[in-house]
Amino acid sequence: MLSADFGALILKERLAKSWTQAALAHAAKVSRTVLSRLERGGPSPVQTDVLDRIFAALDVAPRLPADSVLDARRLARLEQRARVEEQRSRHLRLALRLAGDRAAARKLIARAREVVELWRLNKTCSPLYIKRWSALLALPPAELAKAMANLDEWENALFQNTPWSWAWS
Repeated sequence: MLSADFGALILKERLAKSWTQAALAHAAKVSRTVLSRLERGGPSPVQTDVLDRIFAALDVAPRLPADSVLDARRLARLEQRARVEEQRSRHLRLALRLAGDRAAARKLIARAREVVELWRLNKTCSPLYIKRWSALLALPPAELAKAMANLDEWENALFQNTPWSWAWS
């Protein structure tokens, strides 16, 4: 597919410069047969260095063809990363509050425990998350703050299923 798309671009650019296949093949140091096969657009394997030499000879910077499905996936991944980073940032700011003010921390933690208990009673969250958050919320405020800042592989999952969402709404 890629060689077919690039082949059409090569043909268009070669004709725009009024070059013969032989002239372009010579300038790019590739065989005219390879160039002809590319321009015909058939599904033939081609080495990237061959394409690089052809595009350099034509003075063209190729772009991959637009793929709306792939673009949508990339955008969705970027948006998801942004959401995860925002959640991480919120939790780190909360961890600082927990570590800095013991009286406020006790109230915040009590409220978070109520949320986890509601998850348990209503079965609205995985038992795995309930167990993990229960263990974290049982820690003293300073230790909880430290744990929230160092959750490693659990971090993203726990931050997406958080008993703290009321704290920043």
